[in-house]
Amino acid sequence: MHILSYPSSYFKKGAQILRLPKMFSITSVVYIVCFGISNVLAEDRQLLPKSEVLRLIKKIQVAGLNNTFTGTALFETSGAARRMSNISQGKIGGEIKRKVISMSKRHVVEIFSNNTLEQYFPAKKVVMISKVSRAGFPNIFSGDPSHISNYYDFFRKTELDSLIAKKQTRAYEIVPKDRLRWKLRLWIDIDSALPISVEYIDRDGSVIKRESFTSLNIGISDIDGDSTIASGKTWRKFFVSRYKNEKDSVFYEEPVEGFRLVKCFDSKFYRSGKVSSGPDYDQSHCLFSDGVAHVSLVAFYERESNLYFRVGNWTKGCSSFKSGFVSNRSVISFGCVPKETVQVFFNNSVAR
Repeated sequence: MHILSYPSSYFKKGAQILRLPKMFSITSVVYIVCFGISNVLAEDRQLLPKSEVLRLIKKIQVAGLNNTFTGTALFETSGAARRMSNISQGKIGGEIKRKVISMSKRHVVEIFSNNTLEQYFPAKKVVMISKVSRAGFPNIFSGDPSHISNYYDFFRKTELDSLIAKKQTRAYEIVPKDRLRWKLRLWIDIDSALPISVEYIDRDGSVIKRESFTSLNIGISDIDGDSTIASGKTWRKFFVSRYKNEKDSVFYEEPVEGFRLVKCFDSKFYRSGKVSSGPDYDQSHCLFSDGVAHVSLVAFYERESNLYFRVGNWTKGCSSFKSGFVSNRSVISFGCVPKETVQVFFNNSVAR
């Protein structure tokens, strides 16, 4: 850091000025000291111009979607247990696939490809198939880069550059322009621009969520052609969600400024850890995003029992929830955003 060196050099110049008239010398010293400190702060927190922000976002998007890699990632959320997963991404038959294997007692293997998530539970011989709109870490950004730049400022943080998972990184701070979103710190690999670590920071400056590689090999993948492990007849398949042909009319396109509708699904509600194997879907689930933060809005086709449906407004880690009843329907909004955001979302998102 250069905070001490700049003011000291300017104080020496200030001493030389003391021979001048008193008012002039004091004013000069104050100006010089403030000017020196402002230069130091500018160095530590460099605001990127929009053109550079757009190039950076696009480069990171391409890296997360197209790079081949294998690594182990640590996921930490305030108030929750830490978990680790092995993540591998590669190309099979001309199509990018990602495999995530949990390292917890509840062994789960996830295969993500073409906006479809297959979750395999080997202990129960069950596979749950869902339609999704994003792949998760190390993917950080989605959608139009220019839309993201409307709601976030990007700062280069050279003093945070470091070696993570044996990869030299560049550090950035992503600061929201309002109070509806969390601040992020992001470290990307210098060579590939693949995100290596990301932190979500609350208004008090505390890290409330962290996703980071602990080991990583870029250019190597352990995904093979037999990416579907449920090959036997003993496996049971449950289709948890499907794309809707049309947007559900109860939702607005942009209920909160910047959060645009991404996709809507018909889905099934979990009750006591179980999901119905029947053909009927009982809720409409829509995903909204500003390209960084994501909020889900779920409206049940019928009012749910309080036995399974919690009513209220609460936050756990980076995630906030707001649930209640609208026109005799159970509705919940949730996402990795401040508590006030899901409240505003809930109030504005349902056509009354």
